[in-house]
Amino acid sequence: MRDAVDQEVDTTASRQLRRAVDFLAAVRFMVEAGFHPHAGGTTLRLAEVFATRMARSKDGHVPFSAEATARMLGLKRRAVFNHTRYLRELGLIAYVEHGSKRNVLRSRYGAKWTKEHGYRGTATLFAAVAPRVWDEAMGRRIRGQGYGARMTGVTPAGRILAVAGAEDRRRQHAGGQPRRPVDNSRPCTPSVGVPQPRTTGAVDGGIRDRTRERACREKKYRQHRGKGSTNWSAARAASAMQEARSVRLHTWWTQGSCVRQLAYALRPCFEAGWTWEEVARELARWTVPLRPRHVASYVASELRRRANTGELHLPDGLVAPYRQPETSTWDDGTTPHGPRYTAMQAFKARTYRPAAARAAAALTNTRWRVTRQRQPAQERPAQESRIPGAHPENVQLTRQEFASLVENSPPVPAGETLWAQAEEATEHRLEAECRRGTWEYQPPTPPEPR
Repeated sequence: MRDAVDQEVDTTASRQLRRAVDFLAAVRFMVEAGFHPHAGGTTLRLAEVFATRMARSKDGHVPFSAEATARMLGLKRRAVFNHTRYLRELGLIAYVEHGSKRNVLRSRYGAKWTKEHGYRGTATLFAAVAPRVWDEAMGRRIRGQGYGARMTGVTPAGRILAVAGAEDRRRQHAGGQPRRPVDNSRPCTPSVGVPQPRTTGAVDGGIRDRTRERACREKKYRQHRGKGSTNWSAARAASAMQEARSVRLHTWWTQGSCVRQLAYALRPCFEAGWTWEEVARELARWTVPLRPRHVASYVASELRRRANTGELHLPDGLVAPYRQPETSTWDDGTTPHGPRYTAMQAFKARTYRPAAARAAAALTNTRWRVTRQRQPAQERPAQESRIPGAHPENVQLTRQEFASLVENSPPVPAGETLWAQAEEATEHRLEAECRRGTWEYQPPTPPEPR
């Protein structure tokens, strides 16, 4: 079913499944039969993850998170999306609700929403379904169409397949080994032990009167709780169970739980004088998204949490308070911070001693440099000059000394004179290099006439 319209719960041609065993069987059949060219082993792994989540919902709905599923299977998000699409096209899952990034808490509280309420998006929900092809191959009789169709029976061929499947499951449960018949040849069952005569011989071979030693030993009696210590009579407990039964009928996520355990968890509310209508109204405010694994434990822990946080007002003494950690009085040790702070500082010194020493040295050096830069520059004391009138020595000269140096020094060439001298020196150097590189005979020149 490649059309997205056929992949919704309202429009799918597959029927609803509530058991993970049936869902996995349908997935294996559709994948191994080759109805989809791209479905394979990874698709089966993804279906097993979905099957483990089916038990959280009474309708077989599966919450889907691409990031969590990718981490669980070690795949990329794109691979998870692809194999989820294969299951939808095979008619094995259908959309119940499309996920959204919109903050549902803002929609719930409306104008009363604040930043403290936080953010919560909407998750994608899939429903496990069985395609009609698998039902026909297994020989099942189906009444109705679409998601609301129900199985009403099996055909003769389906009965044969069901018996064969039951035999396979029995062999797998037994480990593949045939069961051996019980040996009833003994005069008594294995659970009954033949009485043996009492002996007083010790393990090491000596004789010890263990009976007398046990009689002289100090007796330690177990502390048993007296009857009626909870101040609940049998009639009151039965009445609480009747109230809990009504609460269970009006609260969807408590249905199927043990009435006795639920009544015991709701005792604080019943002792406070609540009726079953008030208890059911309070449980409806909890917005439980999934069915708890153990309803009574969840109710007891949630009542205790809400009573201790102030969300639920019950008389004092009905709910046990949380045990608060002991607070330090800051004077219970040799230091003003207490022994725990001293132990923590000692642990840090042992663990981070080299790094702390380097950091402290670097911090000291940095502080010294910053302090030196911020201080004004101090004037250095003037040194004694060897030349009278020099301030300081060899740096500043007197006018007389400067005039004598100018008179006795040759003029400094500059401008065109400096360029002319540089060109002349360059030509002289090139002529010298040419003479060394070439040799030419030149006759001596005749003497000049007088």
